[in-house]
Amino acid sequence: MRLRHARVLTLELQPVVRIFRPTAALLMLGLSTAACSHSASEMRVGETVLRDDIDGHRLLVQLESPPPGTPVRFAHPLVGDEDTTVARLDALLAELSYGRPKGQRLVHLLEVEDRRRLAAALARGLSHAGPRERVRFWLSIEDDTHTPWFTPIARQTRGVAFIATDGRLNLVFDLLDERVDPQEVDPHDPTEQAQTRARLVSETGEDLGRTTSASRLWVAWPLLPSAEPSAPAALREVDAAKLELLDELLRDDIIDRYEYERRRARLGTDDATPPIPEAPR
Repeated sequence: MRLRHARVLTLELQPVVRIFRPTAALLMLGLSTAACSHSASEMRVGETVLRDDIDGHRLLVQLESPPPGTPVRFAHPLVGDEDTTVARLDALLAELSYGRPKGQRLVHLLEVEDRRRLAAALARGLSHAGPRERVRFWLSIEDDTHTPWFTPIARQTRGVAFIATDGRLNLVFDLLDERVDPQEVDPHDPTEQAQTRARLVSETGEDLGRTTSASRLWVAWPLLPSAEPSAPAALREVDAAKLELLDELLRDDIIDRYEYERRRARLGTDDATPPIPEAPR
């Protein structure tokens, strides 16, 4: 019998149950607090772009900015047709997957409906953000499937999005579909450190999280796909980085040998990697 269905719990156990079933209000309060209490950057919460709950899939998207005087600048607000931007963001989010050490498989980061909701909210946020604002998002999904006692039933994905001055979309995560109590989410800025041990994998984006010794889940793409073919030297550099990442994923048992060979075979080609099969979470 799961804790949340028990009828004979003592009064002392009830607070524990409530901790592991965060309400929508707690989630919204938790994101607002985290967004304005970063230990390094002390980001300040601005406009709320989206706050909704569809069948236990809670999404909160807000603008945030650093304190006055902090040297930061983004290529915001984003201009252009919003529907085109939404479609591009949806395509980029669709190629994101994650894996965990010893898991030997990759899993799509976002379900289709959640991905579309997030793409639309990010497009709206980036078009409303000022030059010193970025977009913070937090998705919480209630899922008590195959969860042992005292395990948080909500899967949390959290991060920030912004357009850098080079015109590239940057997505930086600190939680990837992680079962973590909202009260145990750390205050670090995602651009400084990730809380999860999972690895983020992108089909076409550049992995910026491996440029330092800190654990970061950071990927960047041109917001608009380039019509010009990349120079051979640039392709070789990108392929070398992707091959290094594949070697690391295989070494850590995040992917198996089949997945490694499948992706390695497509380096240096224009062929899109086949879709990642859906897998149980």
